[in-house]
Amino acid sequence: MVNPEPVKNRITAGSDMDYVGICPASALDGEPEGRRPSDMLPGARSVIVFGRKLIAGSVQAKFRQIEDGKTNVMGSYSAHSFVLSLNHLCMNETYEISQYLENTYGCFAVPLTNNVLQGVQPEGCYVPFFADPLKAGLPVDIYKAAVAAGIGEMGWNHRVLTPDSGPRIYLCAIITDLEFSEYDKPYSGDRLCRPEECGVCARACPNSSLDARESEQWGDGELTCRVGKLDVNGCAAACFGFLKSVNPAASVVVENPHPDDPQLEAALKKQFEAPGFQTLDHLPMFHCDRCMVYCPVGDWDVKYRQTGLSGW
Repeated sequence: MVNPEPVKNRITAGSDMDYVGICPASALDGEPEGRRPSDMLPGARSVIVFGRKLIAGSVQAKFRQIEDGKTNVMGSYSAHSFVLSLNHLCMNETYEISQYLENTYGCFAVPLTNNVLQGVQPEGCYVPFFADPLKAGLPVDIYKAAVAAGIGEMGWNHRVLTPDSGPRIYLCAIITDLEFSEYDKPYSGDRLCRPEECGVCARACPNSSLDARESEQWGDGELTCRVGKLDVNGCAAACFGFLKSVNPAASVVVENPHPDDPQLEAALKKQFEAPGFQTLDHLPMFHCDRCMVYCPVGDWDVKYRQTGLSGW
């Protein structure tokens, strides 16, 4: 068995990650067949989860787009906080950390390099191969691993919430057959999400896709909790920018804000067949993200409201 502290120190000090936690691979044994760590790596014993905070300036640029209609600032958020800069950084660091583990401990390490939001993954319609975690994307739910590894708790908005930054984080992970002498426990600190008192994420949703009162179960076993009932297709329509209310420059639009599977599938096909369209994330969720950028958990009030950078 390996002491986890040198590994964690390598990830935080050597790769400048803000968060790191390690959970046993068995924490995800309750996932469907094909979604467990051992399905990717036979003999998997551990999942190492780590990530970065979003740059506060990029988040406030998102507020300028939402609150002031300044769509020209979107690149400061989408390119640097969710697609190009942070994605490339985490992709490279995940590979480097995987190589460090294999070279140092003689183990196998499988990098999971993208910040997938599997909670809004459409299930009943076609999705391009790089946008579907069940095809060529991520078969393992990083959010469940993050909660099991103590990085944060699952919020009403289907996001992992951390005490200092709320859900404004970017996560990646590594599956390994390395066994550690000690594992992190699921988050047990002060309760972060209080939907009965807050409801900001539901109110912020431009498509009313997140219910403020009705809930659904998330996770299983020790990870079980309640999250807001989500209209997945309605959320996806906003995330992909298929609504003029979210993306005034949209070239592909769904007339029904809560599209059925065929309607969403038709829009997705048009979007991903468009010349020059590309994304390095599994879902281009930056077109919306309001339930994340407005979540008051963490340092939101100090960084945004009190500085006058958000009028919410």
